[in-house]
Amino acid sequence: MRIETETMIAAPPMRVWRALADFGAYPRWHPYREIVGEAALNARVTMKIGPQPEQRHSIKATITAFEPGDCLAFTTGRWIFGRATETYMLLPSPRGTRLRHSTEMMGLGALFARRGPFVSRLQGVYQRVDAALNRFVTTGAPGQPSVKKGRRRR
Repeated sequence: MRIETETMIAAPPMRVWRALADFGAYPRWHPYREIVGEAALNARVTMKIGPQPEQRHSIKATITAFEPGDCLAFTTGRWIFGRATETYMLLPSPRGTRLRHSTEMMGLGALFARRGPFVSRLQGVYQRVDAALNRFVTTGAPGQPSVKKGRRRR
C-alpha cells in the first residue's frame, strides 16, 4: 500500500535537504516528530512521534536512503508484522523543489491500514508536515502546533 503527497517549495533542493537532514531542527518545524541520531545512510535513529511533544512515543528506524539534495528515507517495523518506508524525494523544478512525500507499507500492517479512514488521515498529516517544511524553508517560521483542540465545554 502506498500513500503519497506532493507539494512545491519555492527554494532549491539543497535548502530543503538541509532542513530534512538537520534532525536537531525538527522540533522547530515538524509538528509530529523529533529524531535522535546521526543523519547518515544505514544509521539507526529513534523517532519520537505524536501530536503532543510531551506524549510522543518512540520507534526505531533505519535510514535506508540518504542522497543529499535528492532523497531521504526511513524504514520502520518488521516485514511480517508491518514494515513502512517513508520517503522524501526532492525533484528540481523551475519554481524550486517539487517535494514528493510518500510511505510504502508492507506486511500485515498494510492490510489493517487499508481499512477505515487511516489513509485519508495519514495524507492529511503529510500535507500538514509538507506545509510546515515549506514555511520553515522559505520563511524560517516555526511549524504550527499540531495539538487538536477538544470540544469546548460550556
